[in-house]
Amino acid sequence: MIRADGDALVMHVGERPYVVVGNGTLDLSTQILNLDAMTGMLQQLLPATAQDSLQEFGAVEHRLPPKDSDAFTVVAARGGDDIWIEIRRRRQSPAAAPVAATAPPAPVAIAPAPVVVESPPAVVAPQPVVMTAASEPPAEASAPADAIVPVEPAPAPDAPVAPAALAAPDAPAVAPATPERAPVLQMTRTVRIEVPPRPAAARASAIERLLHLAASRGASALFVISDTRPSIRVEGDIRPLEGEAAMPRAQVESSVMELVPEAEQEAVGRGEATEWITDFADMGRVRCITFTDHRGPGVMFRLIETRAATAEQLGFSREVQALATEPQGIVLVAGAHGTGKSTLLSALVDLVNRQRAEYVVTLERQIRLVHDNRTAIVSQREIRGGGEEALSAARAALREDPDVLVVDDLASAQMVPLLLDAASEALVLVSFTAPSTTEAVERFVELAPADLRPGVQAAMAETFRGAVAQVLLKKAGGGRVAAREVLLATAAVARVISDGVPGQLQAALESGRKYGTVPLADAVVALVQSGAVDVREAFRKSPDRDRLLAVLKREGIDTSVVERLA
Repeated sequence: MIRADGDALVMHVGERPYVVVGNGTLDLSTQILNLDAMTGMLQQLLPATAQDSLQEFGAVEHRLPPKDSDAFTVVAARGGDDIWIEIRRRRQSPAAAPVAATAPPAPVAIAPAPVVVESPPAVVAPQPVVMTAASEPPAEASAPADAIVPVEPAPAPDAPVAPAALAAPDAPAVAPATPERAPVLQMTRTVRIEVPPRPAAARASAIERLLHLAASRGASALFVISDTRPSIRVEGDIRPLEGEAAMPRAQVESSVMELVPEAEQEAVGRGEATEWITDFADMGRVRCITFTDHRGPGVMFRLIETRAATAEQLGFSREVQALATEPQGIVLVAGAHGTGKSTLLSALVDLVNRQRAEYVVTLERQIRLVHDNRTAIVSQREIRGGGEEALSAARAALREDPDVLVVDDLASAQMVPLLLDAASEALVLVSFTAPSTTEAVERFVELAPADLRPGVQAAMAETFRGAVAQVLLKKAGGGRVAAREVLLATAAVARVISDGVPGQLQAALESGRKYGTVPLADAVVALVQSGAVDVREAFRKSPDRDRLLAVLKREGIDTSVVERLA
């Protein structure tokens, strides 16, 4: 504005910023200003007290530190997502500036434009937001320069005031003892902000826009962090969202507070990590995880597929698909965190849903993928709380005599005997955090109370039908691929479980290849041999690196690049 010798700088959401110069205007940019940019501008220009006043009254004035012989004033108005800012320049002569500084200026008030609620919102004739100077208060009750004094809006003049009206006449060197009420000065442009009432679902429009951008780029997660550009995770890699500016801390904080359920708001206010699932229009279910780091509050959004992936899409082998046809017994789905256990388990439920005319009950900590009833009836239930709640929910479900019981993310020791008892009559599918099938079986048995362990081993040997574990690997050409370990209920496996010698399960797995068992190292090496996965990625993600190296060497694959890390 100074370089252009202008009288005012005007910024408005959805328009290009411009400088008022004489009787004309000068555009400063070819790009329009978005809400995020304007919000950041407010935070840079206004102190916290002025921002609070803007929030309360809808309009505010704040004086900036003088530059050279000129004074500058920020006038801002806001209604919902509509923000308007004008920075006014008041020219002063060098000689007059020191004298004028000795006379305290009268407090200035901004009369906010009324916020009109209409449904639907309509464009109406503009009504000015006016600024008026109040009479000087007595000395003992003098207000600071930035004081906000609500006043009645003045009537709009018959004719608009030209931009040149921004330059107010110089103040006299000595203020009169009883000043006259100053005339109403109209802003450079008239503003009337009209917004409909914002329901809870509409408050997070900025977040929804980012989520739609993330989904359009095939992202699995969106990261919104204070003073940082929003980023997304695509095929396992983090990358910033192009064209998005860093989000100020205050904006992130307000967005989180508008999204978080009421029950979690107190925890978020204390800076504690929280997690919940919410529904967005045209987006589906999104898992929200809040955190606080050295920059301030942040939130990660994990985009959840609205429909379960099919066995065909995931490339299930014939042996894995056959597990979904078992009339009874227990099947374990294993993997470390973030390896797609829930997706794998959901695909098995989808197989049951398409092939069996039966009753399926799922017990899930969070319902991520929704199953429509097809051949089967699928009743999905969210279980909140600890082991007692999960145990009660499982007992209640079994009283309904389901043909298939699904337990996502088993962590309750008391449920182990209950599930094994149910597996004698129904098919029980259980997901479990473990890096391999053999460790999943071992941990499942050891999860039971020690005094029940012998009975649990016998029941497990009788009802165990198989286990599937997977790891996700980055493909050399982009994307990710799953390597799966398959353990089936061979006679050798049943004998090892019954005898309580889990250390021999790996040998039983290796010896069952002719029955369809697949060690994880074999599955990973096959991907390396095909060129789909680099040997370094395979080594990095393998839970048993010594065994993987042995198989790689057996197949004649060069391991020199990873042997030093073994």
